[in-house]
Amino acid sequence: MLFQLLAQMLPLIVFIIVDSVCNNIKISIISAIIFAAGQLLFYYMKTGRFDWFVLLDVGLIAGLGFISIVLKNEMFFKVKPAIIEAATTIFMLVLIFSPDRFLLDYFGRMVPKGMMLNPATIGALKKMLLFMCGYILVHIGAVLYTAQFSSRKMWAFVSGPGFYFLFIPVMTFIVVKRLRMRRGRATVRRHN
Repeated sequence: MLFQLLAQMLPLIVFIIVDSVCNNIKISIISAIIFAAGQLLFYYMKTGRFDWFVLLDVGLIAGLGFISIVLKNEMFFKVKPAIIEAATTIFMLVLIFSPDRFLLDYFGRMVPKGMMLNPATIGALKKMLLFMCGYILVHIGAVLYTAQFSSRKMWAFVSGPGFYFLFIPVMTFIVVKRLRMRRGRATVRRHN
């Protein structure tokens, strides 16, 4: 899923680069559409099949980009990251509320052959997916806010790399929490 979110950012990065060079929204959007179509073609040539997530992403880029050009309103193009993230959130919520057996089968396909997922990990997996849903919803709000009220550069930063910058405080919290747990265990061992 993280790879898909990274792949989703590439057309946005093309948009940012072209927009900073020529400062023409029409050319920037067309460049992002062409790159996204090339990305879909590359994935198909490499795997021999279409990834539905990439196909949806390219369809949204092309459709919303076309609408933005025709109506001369870049807002349609700008909301695309929020739409794809909303679809991702819905998918993760379906996984969260799915039976444990379904989750074991679904994620079991992603582990190397000969390995199996431990059923005891399902609770932690659902908790992580729920956390990701909340995280993505915060990012959707930031994307929509900057699309409406900020410059294109600010919107592009928030829509692309801003998603990953939000992880910094979360990862800092997790690392500090784990270090404290290790210190606590070490202290208990020394006293025993």
